[in-house]
Amino acid sequence: MKILIVDVNFDYKNPMYRQFYLSLLSCMEVDFFGPGYVSRQCLERGICKFIDENGNYDAVLMGTYFLYSTGHKSIENNAYRIHRSTIPYYDVNDAYQCCEKVYRELLSVKNLLKIFVYYEDIWAMSVEVQNICYKLLETGFYILSWPLEYMDKEQAKSIRKHCYRTNCLYELAGKYVGQYIPILFHGIGYHEIFVGNFWARKYDWCIPGNREEWFYPERNKAQEIIKNQQKRIWRDDPYQLLSVVTIQRKHMEWYKFRNKTEKFLSWMWGKNDAIASQPQMQYIAACREQYLESLRASKFVYADGGISDALVRKYFEAGACGAVLVAKRVPGITEMGFIHRQNCFIVDRYEDVITIDEQYEENYLEQIAKAGQRLILEKHMFKHRADALLETLEAIKQGVYEGAYWEDGNYVLKGPNHKK
Repeated sequence: MKILIVDVNFDYKNPMYRQFYLSLLSCMEVDFFGPGYVSRQCLERGICKFIDENGNYDAVLMGTYFLYSTGHKSIENNAYRIHRSTIPYYDVNDAYQCCEKVYRELLSVKNLLKIFVYYEDIWAMSVEVQNICYKLLETGFYILSWPLEYMDKEQAKSIRKHCYRTNCLYELAGKYVGQYIPILFHGIGYHEIFVGNFWARKYDWCIPGNREEWFYPERNKAQEIIKNQQKRIWRDDPYQLLSVVTIQRKHMEWYKFRNKTEKFLSWMWGKNDAIASQPQMQYIAACREQYLESLRASKFVYADGGISDALVRKYFEAGACGAVLVAKRVPGITEMGFIHRQNCFIVDRYEDVITIDEQYEENYLEQIAKAGQRLILEKHMFKHRADALLETLEAIKQGVYEGAYWEDGNYVLKGPNHKK
């Protein structure tokens, strides 16, 4: 199987999107095209020329950040946000001046399987991006994004379309089941697996992640409960300062430019090779390592889905680091293989963390930690995501793809012999 990935070469604060792409190299022949992957001259020649020269591709995958860089008037703010918060390996000028031409060329390519990879948050798709996706679907594109199990039906009904949360992706996936590929971006790389003495860990608890009260109202409350129990808790959250600093800066810049599109674009097209500053890049890299250290040094890790009530990557990272996952119940948790009192503890309220570490014998808790890590190693490595995509591409190529779903941590294709 030979595929072409069309995107901008970036590294987000959470490295899972980049690792998802790189995992495909393990089971397919992969070429990359886009700013930061090929030269400016290659971009100007266009994607059709590139395909002719390197042809026989079975599929083309177009990434979200590439779409954001095409100059669509309705999504300029998306482009600004991602260029500020990623570590780019490309010239921003190249992205804005070349991506639109490449995008239009790609739309015109015939007799080639084309897939749009939407890797933004589940409830973050704007109406404008949804409308672009509908047009892509109507031209024969497939959409690769989050599992439907992550999107609770009742939850979707209650969500209104506003600046923070929408049900646009849920609506889109429901209408185009046969063109929707629900492969999980949450995965673990082998370098993230940690093996060590469980009881030698310095801290009892860790509550990783952003602590901003509006988005993640329960994390600080859970931490206070644990502190009041005189537990040894990881000294501070490594992302807390970063999240506050970056959001304050982004809010300031957002209001400065939101109604001044022409000024914004002229600033983008200035001499900036990369908008993200070098100190920010270094700080993000340091925070990543400290974040992993916090998981490796703690026996218990509490994870919740924040205001989106969604299964986030921390659920997987805790098990990868050999800690006991204490997970707030969210849609999709059991479908991904997390089972209460077998490989994790699932709680319905953050208050339930109070006595988790005192109710059970030490040997039992250590077995829970080992089972959680085994779940990750057997079903949730990035290699498994690559294998799932390969299986899907083969099914589409054979004309038998009818959608897919998740069951007990396994990716299952629908079809004549297996319907849900």
